[in-house]
Amino acid sequence: MKGLMIKDLMCLRKQMILFAYIVTGVLVLSIMFVLSARFGNIADANQSMMAENNISEIDINNISTITLICFMLTPIAMVGDVTTLFKMDGKAGFSNISSILPLSVGKRVMAKYLTIFMMFGIGVAVDIVISFVLSKLTDIISFADFFGIIISAASLMIIYGALVILFCFLFGYGKEDYAILASCAVILITVILANIKKITLIFTSVRAGNSDSIDFISDFMNFIIHKSFILLALAVIVVAASYFVSVEIVKRKRGMV
Repeated sequence: MKGLMIKDLMCLRKQMILFAYIVTGVLVLSIMFVLSARFGNIADANQSMMAENNISEIDINNISTITLICFMLTPIAMVGDVTTLFKMDGKAGFSNISSILPLSVGKRVMAKYLTIFMMFGIGVAVDIVISFVLSKLTDIISFADFFGIIISAASLMIIYGALVILFCFLFGYGKEDYAILASCAVILITVILANIKKITLIFTSVRAGNSDSIDFISDFMNFIIHKSFILLALAVIVVAASYFVSVEIVKRKRGMV
């Protein structure tokens, strides 16, 4: 199984080099943003918006936090392209070789999961380091809140990755793009169904011209910051279910790993 993981890591070597460049860029841009939000042009723009558009300081902090979240998501999202491994295996015809390996289907599938989620772990570790640096430079958000955001973002990406792996095994080689679309569709439909009442409230409030949608944004921020453990628990359940279903799919289809 160790050899399979090394093989998968070699397939991701170009992606890892690009990951290093992106991490450097995210760190530099994030530092520039928080410094500007505290001392520079962004700080001046925030003061102008509060004075001219009747925007509260809480709204400004929410906007700044969402911007930082986008920065923090980048390293994790960069390692989220799990289809690369399947595309490389398909082009190389690796399934013709893997069938003779003295490893059970469960261990071969497990190697894929361990490699992919090890990459997610690297992304999370890098994000934690960046968030620690940023928390020392800004009072917009604390390190504890940063950590909650990272766990929430990582949990969502892990759920996405687990679903992509499952659909890649289900659809077979050459249909990785369909696996991505199917995974995004499952997540989107689940989120909509879980928040159908709040989404309806937003549309109603927009038509009525009130600001209930702002409360929704605040609720969303509070959830991903302070209730990240819920998403983490859900991610663990999805990964476990995805693994066992993937093993059964590979046993039935054969010639996948």
